[in-house]
Amino acid sequence: MTALEFIRKNSLLVLIVVAGVGLGLLMMDYGDRGSMFVKDYYIQVNGTGYSYPETAALGENGQSYVQSLHNTTSAKMREMFDKNENEELDETEMAALQAWAAEHPEYDRFVQFLSSIYQSWSYGFADDGAVNIAVNRAVIQEQAQEMGIYPSKEQIDTYLQAMPVFKKADGSFDQELYQRMTGFRNGAANNQQEKAFRSVIADMMVWEAIGDLMTSGLQMQNQNAGELVDVQYQQLRGKTAWLAKDRLPAPAAATEEEIKAFWEQNKDNYKSAERRIVSVYTLSPGEGSSLEALMATADTLMQDLSQANGKGFDDKLAAAAENPENEPFTYLNNDNRSHITTALGTREAAPAELLVQVEHNGATTTLADIAFNEVETAPAVAEFEAARNAGKDDELATIRQVRGYFPTHDGKIAFIRVEAIEEPTVLSYEEAKAAAAADLQKERVDNALTDASNKLYEEMTKACEENGIDAAFAKAAEAGAIVEDFGPVGLGISHKGLPMGLEVQSLILVPNGKLAPMVSLNGGARITGVTGRTVENSAQYTAMKSFMYIPSMNMRLRGEVLLDWLHDAYNRYNVKLSEHIKLNNQ
Repeated sequence: MTALEFIRKNSLLVLIVVAGVGLGLLMMDYGDRGSMFVKDYYIQVNGTGYSYPETAALGENGQSYVQSLHNTTSAKMREMFDKNENEELDETEMAALQAWAAEHPEYDRFVQFLSSIYQSWSYGFADDGAVNIAVNRAVIQEQAQEMGIYPSKEQIDTYLQAMPVFKKADGSFDQELYQRMTGFRNGAANNQQEKAFRSVIADMMVWEAIGDLMTSGLQMQNQNAGELVDVQYQQLRGKTAWLAKDRLPAPAAATEEEIKAFWEQNKDNYKSAERRIVSVYTLSPGEGSSLEALMATADTLMQDLSQANGKGFDDKLAAAAENPENEPFTYLNNDNRSHITTALGTREAAPAELLVQVEHNGATTTLADIAFNEVETAPAVAEFEAARNAGKDDELATIRQVRGYFPTHDGKIAFIRVEAIEEPTVLSYEEAKAAAAADLQKERVDNALTDASNKLYEEMTKACEENGIDAAFAKAAEAGAIVEDFGPVGLGISHKGLPMGLEVQSLILVPNGKLAPMVSLNGGARITGVTGRTVENSAQYTAMKSFMYIPSMNMRLRGEVLLDWLHDAYNRYNVKLSEHIKLNNQ
């Protein structure tokens, strides 16, 4: 059943017709919007402004939960057939999985659906995928309000019951998994985490409903789709030649004059390392509290900091710690300070306070990585030092310098504020000489490889045209390249047998007996030819094609249409991004 049918069949009211299609309606509160941030927004959609923490919550929750659902579903399928529990499937186990998947296509369709959502929601103009997810979820929620398709609590419950990831082997609902994903601890629910999770599910339902409306009946013609699948899942055999860089004659060492001239032309490549001053604020759960429970207090702190434009961190920590409505926590370190401020230093020489491991965007990283990679603007060092000496350093702070809140691996919560940035400066010739000499030598080695590989490719192409593919690879062996046969490789199933550096798309269109485009890698150049190809015709492959491969192609087609819809929605809803958000090249 599609989400559109689901919402229609499970709704109590049928009130609105959109594009000639009647949609059943129930209300759901998306709430907690920061309309107060219209003038001071991080992102803005249809006139509603979202602060940095609101944007982070939308983006990071969406990213984390969709990834978790995808990974958990895939892991469940793998674990069912990983008989030796080595976390890898051998050929027999993989064959059993594929046979089972052909009988239960809903699992693969669900994985494909989640992959499609993640890719589509990550689309946008920001360089940060989590920001794009936040924008797209805000757009989806605006569209949901406009169309009136709001899943109710009961509808979300029913949808969750039907999701393959929450089905046990006997078909019953996996309550333990649901509780784990929603932060259920010590017999109590984490209301904030459960609300965030269910909001993502609601957006998924709306996204699917919009997709059903926009792409109803859209699919590839069966014969064409089947032929395209056969092309993508063909078994391919070939020859490959590896011309290693280190087997070519070494270029002559550069002279002093050549190194200096190279440095003059590339001065901007040789700069001192950027240095930063960073403050770390750490919250430790108090008696009777836990990390999960403290997250709600941390979220409130981040909201307060956003409204205060990043100022008054110490006072806000003190007030929050004394507020009996908050989870109990401590924040003072051993010398009775609320935070630790590092000395001016580089990322490579970061002190222990910044090497604390934290969870961020569904992955493990360090506070140093966040401080140096995600904050772009802070006062100059001299300006900060002068303000600190005058006791006014807090007055310089802005919310753009603050990042948080991050669960640490030792059960605490960390915030950071980048206090000052010392921009890199161009190094003198003497300081940069060694690095410039190494780069010039590498450039000469790379150029030598380019010349040799281009010449060999021309010779092999000519030999192939005149005497066939075996003659071409005989030329490669004469030139000192390592020649090997490979395959058969199932291009659509596994790339394990594909030579290093090759991609499926580079071989699919290569005729038998011809050479693929040459691939240049760090260690050398690879020249590959196709010697033969076949299409599997087993009953298992036929079933997989009908129940998994063709439906997944249709899902990708639907995804392309929805990306066009998203792009149009950016204009309709006048999407705006803060000037502090990095843009990509789209």
